[in-house]
Amino acid sequence: MRDNGDMKKSAAYVLIVLLMASTLPLQASADSSQDIPSNAVATGVHDSLVAALTHADLVTTLQGAGPFTVFAPTDTAFAEAGIDLSTFDTPEENATLTAILLHHVVAGSVPSSALSDGMFATTVNGDRVQFGVDANGVTVSNANVTTPDVIASNGIIHVIDKVMLPPVDIPATAQSTGIHDSLVAAVVQAELLPTLQGSGPFTVFAPTDQAFTDAGIDLADFATPEGKATLSDILLYHVVGADVPAANVTECMTADAVNGQPLSFTVNGGVMVNDANVVLTDVISSNGLIHVIDKVLMPTDTPNDIPRTAQCTTVHDSLVAAVIQAELL
Repeated sequence: MRDNGDMKKSAAYVLIVLLMASTLPLQASADSSQDIPSNAVATGVHDSLVAALTHADLVTTLQGAGPFTVFAPTDTAFAEAGIDLSTFDTPEENATLTAILLHHVVAGSVPSSALSDGMFATTVNGDRVQFGVDANGVTVSNANVTTPDVIASNGIIHVIDKVMLPPVDIPATAQSTGIHDSLVAAVVQAELLPTLQGSGPFTVFAPTDQAFTDAGIDLADFATPEGKATLSDILLYHVVGADVPAANVTECMTADAVNGQPLSFTVNGGVMVNDANVVLTDVISSNGLIHVIDKVLMPTDTPNDIPRTAQCTTVHDSLVAAVIQAELL
């Protein structure tokens, strides 16, 4: 059961719906001579939107010259979130509401034709959203774009089918996945929580709970000061002190982890860091990115085995091919 704080945050999230416009009703009644809030009013199905904009004092902002690009959850998305605007009755809650609404707004005009798969955009509140583009259409974070390119006098509205939640820091993001309980527990035991809650940016290669089990890691074995130092070294070997989006990873690339040791990447046949497979990329947090991996990386490991090292020299392709053919890999 959610506590009251979670319910209020969840309530805030749907209000973003209000900031935006709906699918077919908006498209049918959109007027490119009117600003974004006026277009929302004109649909006749966004009374909550108008109320939310008024409540958060954002009407004037979104009536400004812009241009703005707004990712607009529908009334259906708003209703499914079960938000009650009356729950935002303190300055702190109103600030949360404002942050949520602005998470759906990007400064500048971003038509759908400018979007590419894996592309990031920074929202007005300073957080990031990521786009997916494929044969099935366009997504932004966890939402589908159902109606793109609704033109207003001061920007563009893209209608989406879900409310996007502003990201939280890396430890909170990891905890929310449900598959990183061991990682979070290890971070807490190693007293690295304040570090990974810092401003960053960080890129964390996050082993799953199964990866911790497969590695035979028992946190009780790291209870001494020496053990805690060892655990900290292991965990920091999974952290790079910079943004490393998946799109920037190239074959045989290396990057130094925060503990000072190198990580090695390959991309042919799927992205790998050392000998771990990256199974999910570019999980956005407020202070960096998380890439989910299927193994725990050990600082004592050699970043690349001999065949991969040979392959990365670019002058041993024949040797690598021969090793593969002889089934010696």
